[in-house]
Amino acid sequence: MANNKCKSCGSCGFPIEQPEDFALGNIVSLYCRYCTDEQGRLLPYEKILQANTQFYIDSQGISADAAENMAKDLLATMPAWERR
Repeated sequence: MANNKCKSCGSCGFPIEQPEDFALGNIVSLYCRYCTDEQGRLLPYEKILQANTQFYIDSQGISADAAENMAKDLLATMPAWERR
């Protein structure tokens, strides 16, 4: 039976559906292109938190405080940040 589950970024949960969605287009990478630098290394937590907070503000029109709390809750469930 084929596994049709969409892979997601281990840092932010972004759905990784196409090779270009992976860090550096590397389909074995654990992270997406948004969570990594030009060398494919994971960005610092604060940068990921800031980007996710801004995403919630822009997409859901909520306050910065509420957006940051949502982002922190999400990132706490991600493998990259679970030991943080």
